Amino acid sequence: MNENQLSIFDTNVVNDIKQINETLPSYIPQISYDLDSYTEAILISALASQSIIDSDNYLLSFLASNPKTKIILSSFNSPQLTRKLKKSKQQKQVEKPSLENKNNQVFYDNQQIGEIKLLYKPSIPGELQAKLAYLSTIDRFLEYLQTHYYSINLGETDYHIHIFIPAKYRLNIEQEWVKFVKKVLFSIEDKDNDKLPRLPQTFISMLKSITLAGRGFSTINVPIITQDQGIILASLYLAVFQQVKQRQDDRESLIKQLKKELNIDSLSEKERNSKEKELQKKEEMQKKEYKKYCEGFEKTFIKILTEHKSLFDEQDKINLQLQDASLNKRQINKLKKEKEKVGAKIIFSQDFVNQKTKLLENSGGNPFLFIVQDQKENQDKFAIINQLSKSFNRTATEQINSTRGDIFAQCLVEMYRLLENQTFETIPHSLLTEKSIITRVRSPGDDGNKFCYSCGVVLDKPQWRVARFMFERPSQRRQSSSSEDRPYICATCSVLAFASPLKVTDESIIIKLNAKNNNDIFQYKIKDYLRMLANKEMHLNSGHYLILTSDKTTGGDIASNKLGQVQYARAKIADIFPLEVLTDFDFCLVLQGSQQIKLESRHLIFIKGLMEGYAQKIIESGKEINSKLGDAIRYIEQDLPYLADYTLAKVFVNFRKTPNISLKNQILLEKTRKNYYQIMRENFMNSVQLKKQFTLYEDVASLTGLLYPFIQSFKKGAFSKEKPEDAKREVGKLIEKVNDGIIFHNYFCKYSYIKIVGEDEKRSITSVSFKKYPDNEFIYEQVKDLLENTDKLNISGREQKTEDLSTEYLTLYPDDIERAFNFFRQKYSSDKDWKTLTYHLELSIYARFPEQLQKSSKGDN
Repeated sequence: MNENQLSIFDTNVVNDIKQINETLPSYIPQISYDLDSYTEAILISALASQSIIDSDNYLLSFLASNPKTKIILSSFNSPQLTRKLKKSKQQKQVEKPSLENKNNQVFYDNQQIGEIKLLYKPSIPGELQAKLAYLSTIDRFLEYLQTHYYSINLGETDYHIHIFIPAKYRLNIEQEWVKFVKKVLFSIEDKDNDKLPRLPQTFISMLKSITLAGRGFSTINVPIITQDQGIILASLYLAVFQQVKQRQDDRESLIKQLKKELNIDSLSEKERNSKEKELQKKEEMQKKEYKKYCEGFEKTFIKILTEHKSLFDEQDKINLQLQDASLNKRQINKLKKEKEKVGAKIIFSQDFVNQKTKLLENSGGNPFLFIVQDQKENQDKFAIINQLSKSFNRTATEQINSTRGDIFAQCLVEMYRLLENQTFETIPHSLLTEKSIITRVRSPGDDGNKFCYSCGVVLDKPQWRVARFMFERPSQRRQSSSSEDRPYICATCSVLAFASPLKVTDESIIIKLNAKNNNDIFQYKIKDYLRMLANKEMHLNSGHYLILTSDKTTGGDIASNKLGQVQYARAKIADIFPLEVLTDFDFCLVLQGSQQIKLESRHLIFIKGLMEGYAQKIIESGKEINSKLGDAIRYIEQDLPYLADYTLAKVFVNFRKTPNISLKNQILLEKTRKNYYQIMRENFMNSVQLKKQFTLYEDVASLTGLLYPFIQSFKKGAFSKEKPEDAKREVGKLIEKVNDGIIFHNYFCKYSYIKIVGEDEKRSITSVSFKKYPDNEFIYEQVKDLLENTDKLNISGREQKTEDLSTEYLTLYPDDIERAFNFFRQKYSSDKDWKTLTYHLELSIYARFPEQLQKSSKGDN
């Protein structure tokens, strides 16, 4: 461990542990990874890093012909290799090169191209927000190694990770960690042009998008480990000052405007009285606020300046005493210790104190004049924080409770302290190590100041307490304690929490993305998707984690509170992610105090299709949270898609000017229903309940496809012979009879006849044609399978093509209805199962004829 790093051990314990480790047998945990599945990534890594000296045409041809190459190469910044591969000839069949692993040394064609390192993870905190800070920082460190050294993650567990490092580099992981912390994690500028997120993209973006505490908090008390970290915090405090000053200036402008308006002679008595009352109110508030800020600032600053003058006098006095040649060694040492104690209390230099004392007198204790004048006198000192302060919005500055005069004054003191500070805390120890770490034994119990409440390590000098930046709820009532307070934590947990943008609030939804089935190719896409989304929609991401900030109504109501956190997460993910991402990745919702909740792809895909097809938003017109969407999502969670489809179809026709769904959206809805079916078919063997739901979904789709063309024919006949409202009522009556095939058939005949030209006789329709179009493709395929499948109706020869061969169609007869109902009556033999089938069938058909769901319809349920 580097001497500049925070150590969780003292010297004696470290020596004891070294002796223990020497006597213990070496333990190398077995992590399952398939080297062959990473062949392409390892070869690209070795080529990009120039660890393969002579790359032959065979190797380049293999990579150029491989579809994985482009995706993997996008994660490595190697224009030279990209050009090489573009020039290489692609071949249809190229044998995959083989890699050899000899004692964690990787060889290609008898040439060592890299090594596999086993890295150990630390003990991860249990509290969610602290846990996310650790895990996301590990992800970011691995991304740093990949970006700068072309490393590859080969597999990991909760405790270990294997990475491949090209032969060109001989990395010391702990030294690289220090570079990562200084140049990335706690840095402002991207001097290496590696496009990795730094403090402006993490800390500033977090403050701008998430409200950590409704009433705000005081200044942030965390270890300052880099100058950039201090500058970022100083710029926040300057932004807070600017906001308060702007508020005062705006009120003063309004007072002047009111005074000007009162000079207008044409004002009525009523208007004049109103403006005089408003003016009086504004002037009283301005006086009160001015007094509050001036008194708080003057009291705080005078106290600090006075204390420093006393410390300087005491320091001078000690220096004078040390010049006495008659002092013995003991007396000299005593004076030196006193001098050290005095020096430890000094924050500002003597020049600083003298300049600020003069400035305080000139400004008359007015903090607004004080800072403005100081900015003019020290332009270089304020230049960078002036620029960065513009990055903070109102949400960010209101995180600090600047309405309190003492906190406002403390912000200014902290700003100056951070600007003048040249002494920094030590860098936290690496979260990934090449040797396992044995932590010190501590006494039992969860109360006290001898250990970190977050990660459990022993504290030699307790200094830092839990703040809102570390825990969702900083005040804790421990089991061993008689009262509630903020427990102590280690410096590592404190600074990692500062750097992590992942904060748990009522407004934040935390999502984790993983490649589906651990597909190595999709692993390379995750960061691109997350970064793209974060840039596009002001969501925060760190590692594999993404924070979705809950939508709000114009009245301030939080959508996730009303819909439910799980339901909102599904709706938001479905809304913002493209279909390919929902297909390729697994989404998990991360909650406090519980296991992650997997958000099934089939549910997300179905929700997305319904939201787009029925034009549903989480918040309608910015005013009202869509509770019906929440109901539909709850149905989908139970794999009851017909209920969800019906619910949103009903919402659509009753809240739109027209009940007609566009053809484009009808096609989208049909594709969604088909996608859901296909995913269900691939996964239903994993669950008995899912298999039952799949069977129901398939059978309802088959019956829907069978009855759909008959209802269309009936509808056409009814509207040609009746008034629109009467025809609509008749169609509704027919749909309600889908629970009995014979009754449905008999009622169908009411309008299902044709008049033959030249004859007085009317003939009943003996068949209907069901043409296959994109808006009915799914139910067409299902009814075709129902007819032709030997395990079902076993009827062949019904499908034909139109004369121009452009469209397929099925010929269906009324007798088919009776045969199908008899078949399903045997399959769903109990009354309960039959009612379930026909109930979902009715819902499915109503969703196909949404105009029947308008409130004016008597058939509306």
